[in-house]
Amino acid sequence: MLNLINFINVSQLIRLRDIKNSFSTFDVMSKSNNIIRLTEEHVKAAGEMLARSFYDYPQFDHTLPNLDVRSKKLPEIYEYIVRYGIMYGEVYSTSSNLEGVAIWLPYWDTEITKERAYKCGGRELNYSLGLEYLKRYKTISEFEDRCQKQFANFSHCYLHSIGVDPDHQGKGFSSQLLRAKFAEIDKQNLPCYLETATEKNASLYQHFGFEIAEEGIIPETNVPYWAMLRKKD
Repeated sequence: MLNLINFINVSQLIRLRDIKNSFSTFDVMSKSNNIIRLTEEHVKAAGEMLARSFYDYPQFDHTLPNLDVRSKKLPEIYEYIVRYGIMYGEVYSTSSNLEGVAIWLPYWDTEITKERAYKCGGRELNYSLGLEYLKRYKTISEFEDRCQKQFANFSHCYLHSIGVDPDHQGKGFSSQLLRAKFAEIDKQNLPCYLETATEKNASLYQHFGFEIAEEGIIPETNVPYWAMLRKKD
């Protein structure tokens, strides 16, 4: 992800201050929606749940085609992602039962530097995943970075991941997480950006006001993508 801090002028800094307030005040609003903010103690359980949720996700057909390997490695990947979200963004769940989890990152602070990655366990994860995975993932990661820079090269809230446990899918938990966050960031008139790899997810996001900025197949893969933007009013 691109870090724009070196290119921000004074008026943008004022804007970022207001946007940061939308992250820091969400805890108050969450209490009335039974939404909880996750901490380090939730990392393992949340990572395991997201691994179950994303097991059939098209991205992993490309990066982890061996299903036995996928079953072993996905929990490691999502524990890292959850920990990164907790340390540098916000991670929420529908309850302490972790039926659904959403990971949000503020655009001004999403650059995954080597130092940050190592603090979240990235060094160990890279060793565990191996060079072949990293090579395959790099193709997707660089393409997604290009999309975000092209379609959302301004201050926004980035929905990195949202997943629901397979046992609880179809019960409205994704919608609950999205509505709770949008209720707060809409007060800041803040746009949101995401990428998804399934048409079903894209349709859900359209229901919440996202528009498709671009769709297609990521080059050198068979992974579909939808780059989506929820514009400010």
